Amino acid sequence: MLSMRFQQHIFSVEIASEDHVRKILSRSMLLKAAYFYMFSASSYEELCKEVTEHVEAFKVFDCADQSFSVNVRSIGRKKGVNCLGVAEKFASILPLFTSPVDLKTPHNAFYILEEFPNACDSEPQRLFFGRLIGDGQSKLKSLYDIKTRRYIGNTTMDPELAFIQINITSVTADDLVLDPFMGTGGLLLPAAEFGAYTMGTEINYQIAKATGKSSRHDMLTRSKEESVKANFEQYGTERYYLCGLLADACWHNLWARPVFNAVVADRTYRINMFPPLWVEMKFLRIIASFASRFCPDMVQSKMFTAPYGIREKGRKIGKKPRKEQWISNGSEHEYHFPEKQPYSLEKTFTDLCDLAAKILVVGGKLSFWFPVIRERRLLVYRKHREPEPGEHSWYPANHYENGTFRDITFAPKQMS
Repeated sequence: MLSMRFQQHIFSVEIASEDHVRKILSRSMLLKAAYFYMFSASSYEELCKEVTEHVEAFKVFDCADQSFSVNVRSIGRKKGVNCLGVAEKFASILPLFTSPVDLKTPHNAFYILEEFPNACDSEPQRLFFGRLIGDGQSKLKSLYDIKTRRYIGNTTMDPELAFIQINITSVTADDLVLDPFMGTGGLLLPAAEFGAYTMGTEINYQIAKATGKSSRHDMLTRSKEESVKANFEQYGTERYYLCGLLADACWHNLWARPVFNAVVADRTYRINMFPPLWVEMKFLRIIASFASRFCPDMVQSKMFTAPYGIREKGRKIGKKPRKEQWISNGSEHEYHFPEKQPYSLEKTFTDLCDLAAKILVVGGKLSFWFPVIRERRLLVYRKHREPEPGEHSWYPANHYENGTFRDITFAPKQMS
């Protein structure tokens, strides 16, 4: 490791080969690009001097069958108006006498990286010169944008976070991945993008069957074209979608033996089911706009930030507590929908760990988002052995004995 400056955007590292770098770039969502380091300087005059004094560094690229280009990329602020002139100047001084110029598909793309600690700086603090090895996979955020996805829900997982979760869970091609709370398939789509076979369970009939009210602001009900399978077809990964089961994730006897390589989950909890998310966010924006003029301190403290990830109510199959005023039917109906009961936060995650211990192969991983006040943390566990008979997940203390996560999170603060 040459440099690790966490306050900067550019990191210098030593890696054995460019092939290793390309493998990292093929999965990374947070890396913009990787370059083969050649020179660095504090000014353009110094950088020009470095280039002209190290002619031997360009001999390997000076071939008639290797085209080249020179580009400028600004890090920390927008690209300046003189970038084209800078690129042309460096293209003229590079000691490449036989290599042709190709601005569209060059064999060697040389880049000048301008590092700006602050967006208001007029001059870069540091300049780097190198050859582009490859770009990261940040383009997948746009490809899987929720706005253009066929089927979405109120709590569909953010594409970037979904890809990061799949990467940290070490999902690879030909793995078998399960999402116990599948929803609209937001976590399974990134796994399928990387060649893993996916399936999931969903307890909500309307979400599993893509019926009922739509989550889009310009639609009242979901169309026939909306479904989890349609999402996979949209991205050309339908072959990796095995099935979606209408089932309760806490019923572990549904699975006979450990066959899954990964279990990924994003269990959401309720703030409110209605109105839809877009109505809530529009209302919050109106309130925030009003408060910014009369109560700026409230906006600065993020009082109107809607926390994602605790919107849906937790439910599992079970008998509801009977009330005296209820009337029981004398006969059973032709179609029966199982009753559902509340599913507490602590029980949800202990059940999830028990499920993973049962169905994961040794070495498989479980990952899920755990709510912490108004944020979430991504927790990842690896299965090291098969569980002993009667062995279950447990916790040393239950911090929700005096109230649910929702009650504690949104309880009014006590005045000191």
